[in-house]
Amino acid sequence: MTRGRPPAVAIGEAKRKAAAWGFMLIAVETDQILPFDFVINDRGRISLVRVRRLKYAGYGISNILRLCGQEIAELRKIPAPDEICRELWVRGPGRTWHRYLVLKDTIEALENDEDLQGENNTSGPPDLRQQTAAG
Repeated sequence: MTRGRPPAVAIGEAKRKAAAWGFMLIAVETDQILPFDFVINDRGRISLVRVRRLKYAGYGISNILRLCGQEIAELRKIPAPDEICRELWVRGPGRTWHRYLVLKDTIEALENDEDLQGENNTSGPPDLRQQTAAG
């Protein structure tokens, strides 16, 4: 597991941001230390979310793979069905949020907070974006 204390303040901010974006927060009550910080339901898509704070800006895929490699590896190890997504949410020094979909061999950037405002929220894996646009 990741060393150090979980970023409690950032996790709280992420939960408030998730609610503001219209995601349903799913409570997980356990005494165990889990490799994710909370669970969201985004229009029927369940995601396990891990929060990470960065001291310096650098949100490209290569930077995130390097800086958050341990958190990404821990998310990938979670035994869960393929229908359950894994997301890494990163907050930098500017207090902006960046979301990444963690896949088996790579990660994909999801829309940032400014892109999630309004009714045209089409975040998620490509197949869900196409269904949302078509349906």
